[in-house]
Amino acid sequence: MRNHIIKILYILCILLAPAVLFFGCSLGPSDSTKTGKGGKKGGIFDSNSQEIKVYFTKSKGPGEIALVPVARKISKDDSLVYASVKELFLGPTKSEELKKIMTEIPLGTRLINIEESGDEIHLNISSQYIAGGGSATMQLRYLQIYKTLKKIAPFKEVYLLVDGKPVKTIGGEGLEVTQPLTKINDYTQKFEKTEGLQP
Repeated sequence: MRNHIIKILYILCILLAPAVLFFGCSLGPSDSTKTGKGGKKGGIFDSNSQEIKVYFTKSKGPGEIALVPVARKISKDDSLVYASVKELFLGPTKSEELKKIMTEIPLGTRLINIEESGDEIHLNISSQYIAGGGSATMQLRYLQIYKTLKKIAPFKEVYLLVDGKPVKTIGGEGLEVTQPLTKINDYTQKFEKTEGLQP
């Protein structure tokens, strides 16, 4: 009787082996390689993301400050202009701060709204942007927005509004602002090592 049972089990093993192999091979990849939230696959951005650059400041030594482009990853579904300003106002990351990358845009500056057409960008931001600071600070603050937007949309006219009103001057020393924004004298340009960044 015992030998009979062993023979049956042996035959079952032979019959079931192909089925086990078939179903085992047909299983999909592990969860670690599946696409998750944010369009990421295995921790790497896939084709649903794109790179933008925003301008921060960096100390090059005593009295030497450069405007430097810093890369950011955003979704391809995001507006380039909106995402660029949002990332600019978020400021440098902790690791970037350790590399002496800074921002002259005041903490708490908010993006109220952006209106974008085929040839114009109207950027409306909060009043924290125009508070305090000397002429050099205001120049850098202005150029951070100007160069970031011109990098994204070089052929569009940019208009800057604070709390819904066109800006005429910023800062206590009154840096004059033309509408649409124009390139101002950039004393930091000589410190930039990357060519072709000036719009």
